Amino acid sequence: MRLRRSIPLFLAVGFLGCGGDFPTAPDADATGQIAASVGGGAVVATAGGGGSWALGGFDLDGDGVEDPIEQVLGFNAKKLADGSVQGHINYHQRVLGLFFRFSARITCMEIYDGNRVKFGGVITGTNDPTLPPGNFIWIHSIDNGEGAGAEPDLTTGAGFGDEAANEAFCASPAPPNPAVLSELDGNIQVKG
Repeated sequence: MRLRRSIPLFLAVGFLGCGGDFPTAPDADATGQIAASVGGGAVVATAGGGGSWALGGFDLDGDGVEDPIEQVLGFNAKKLADGSVQGHINYHQRVLGLFFRFSARITCMEIYDGNRVKFGGVITGTNDPTLPPGNFIWIHSIDNGEGAGAEPDLTTGAGFGDEAANEAFCASPAPPNPAVLSELDGNIQVKG
């Protein structure tokens, strides 16, 4: 599968971390079926799925050789009739032999154009000391349909910041810059 050359939004992630096994697929709890609502009203929109992708074209350690940035995403999100959102994000990244893990509780989700989802949330678990729990993570993904004739689904890397930046990201209908989109080896489903 051909990957687009991308400029990641998340290079601000420090290159400190712990070793560990890099997953080849998202965690099951991040891509499972979205449960029926209890309180908050009916579910009016859902998005979920995940997969992996790699970015290239960056000499991050100055040795003259490109250093791939491998990423794995798994998420589920739902929006209820009262406007509240629920869900979870698992995002993993391997770069220069270091492995970073982020888990987050979704606090915002918006669907645009019927197939684009912007979602983000508060980090609840991580092994990156530069982005401890309480910081926010956000991602923009595009569902390009199902079946053999469908184009690959697309996603951006993760952005990081505070709650205000997270909420502003989700609230903006702006499409992603094509330079930061990558083809996903996986599946995103957006409904709502």
